[in-house]
Amino acid sequence: MTLKELQDKFRELHEKGYIPSIRKGPTGIGHTLEQELNLNENNLAIPDIGGRVELKATRKTSNSMVTLFTFNRAVWQLSQKKIIEKYGYIDDHNRKSLYSTVFHGQSNPQELRIEIDKSNNKVHLYHNSGVLLATWSIFTIVGKFISKLERLLVVFADNRINNELKREEFLFTEAYLLENPSPDNFLEAFENSLIAIDIRMHIKDTGSVRNHGTGFRIQEKNITDLYSVRKKIL
Repeated sequence: MTLKELQDKFRELHEKGYIPSIRKGPTGIGHTLEQELNLNENNLAIPDIGGRVELKATRKTSNSMVTLFTFNRAVWQLSQKKIIEKYGYIDDHNRKSLYSTVFHGQSNPQELRIEIDKSNNKVHLYHNSGVLLATWSIFTIVGKFISKLERLLVVFADNRINNELKREEFLFTEAYLLENPSPDNFLEAFENSLIAIDIRMHIKDTGSVRNHGTGFRIQEKNITDLYSVRKKIL
């Protein structure tokens, strides 16, 4: 699909008006858009811009967060099991867990906080007691962001509930092709508490740790701020 064909497709999609969701819940918007674009996966091949493009759809009113990437290889300063045992809690499944979202400059309910060490190009995760739990290289996480989301097509939609159909509906109103992810914009968003680190791990019955991957997340509506080039498609 060329860029021109994509623009035409989005204009046709907008002119359809409200489209019923093909799936209930938060993932309905993405699956509905993929069906309308005849996609079997969440990216597009657009040869005239140089390759494949990641596709994300979001409700304009949404305050939910989207995962940019996950990374926790060799970052922990203590064993993950010890961190969970000391700073975690008993979850609804009666497991010792640590599922915790942390923003820069804020202490969260588990008393975790993020500090940015610009002089050494590091991001640190601390407990309020002063214990260092994890350290990320700024170069590594920025590089991960750039390689994972080099190009992104983000699509915004109005949404409403059709009481007759008892189903959510979407009106796709805006679409932007985002290119040149900016390291400066990424770090600025991190410093301004727009990007969070999401810790997701628990201790299994066997005593080993199940880590779902430490996510770097941002509110869907703010994702356009991470790019230096924004082309309006719709």
